[in-house]
Amino acid sequence: MNSRLRGYVSIFTAAFFWGSSATAAKFLFQHDISPMLIVQSRVIVTAFFLTMVLLFLNRKLLHVSLRDLTDFALLGVIGVAGANYAYYMAIQATNVGIAILLQYTAPAIVAVYMLLSRQEKISRVKTLAIVLSLGGSAIMLGAFSPDVHITTVGILFGVASAICFAFFNVYNKVAGKHYSVWTAVTWTLICAGLFWIAVDILGRTDLTPIGYPELSILTGFSFSSVLIPYYFYFTGLKHLAASTAIIVSTLEPVVAICTSFIFLGEKMEVFQIAGGIFIVSAVVLLEVFRE
Repeated sequence: MNSRLRGYVSIFTAAFFWGSSATAAKFLFQHDISPMLIVQSRVIVTAFFLTMVLLFLNRKLLHVSLRDLTDFALLGVIGVAGANYAYYMAIQATNVGIAILLQYTAPAIVAVYMLLSRQEKISRVKTLAIVLSLGGSAIMLGAFSPDVHITTVGILFGVASAICFAFFNVYNKVAGKHYSVWTAVTWTLICAGLFWIAVDILGRTDLTPIGYPELSILTGFSFSSVLIPYYFYFTGLKHLAASTAIIVSTLEPVVAICTSFIFLGEKMEVFQIAGGIFIVSAVVLLEVFRE
């Protein structure tokens, strides 16, 4: 498998697990597990698990310089915890569809940053792919529905989540440049987990105690929504440009809607299929007319 193909497969795998986890999250919501508990626990559980595994199997993978640890802290707090928190607050202020749509303006943010910083040349094909992926997301998520509830606070948090997600894609190239994927993933999640623990200690959240069955479910959800997808996303970013990777990641809502249709019996409307075709077309364009 060549490097570019491995990048595509890795990013798609991450998007598949993230999209599927959205369906799993809906199932957990239906069983009275709070969204904030899910957001926090999946990062903390995964960080603890990875740390324990590496301590026993290969401690060298946990060795990072103090200077690079600062990079992982920024990546974990802003790129992971920040994106999740802002996304969660956007959902609270608007709805899931608008929150996801605002977060997926991130490809445009990455493209503009790369162009201004001269790190990448954004071709016409890539610009078209960004427009198609953003437009497809808007159509698929019902952004033009008259029933959409939009608030100023929701928009601000949604834009914040997009900026944090864009930062994650760009800064990942810096933080993980000299380390293995496992080292980068582990330290990024440790920093994100410590952030959430600090938030709890400061009393910013009010989490309800859970029992063993809920803990078991959350542990499994942590692996499928954080451990596996972040490993593949970090891997993909080693083989693809940041702007390309983030466009491919917009396949996530396509997966989410398809899995919700299959496993939760939710309806799949014509406009959702059309939006999905737009997004898939954007990804195909990147490869057919690759630079």
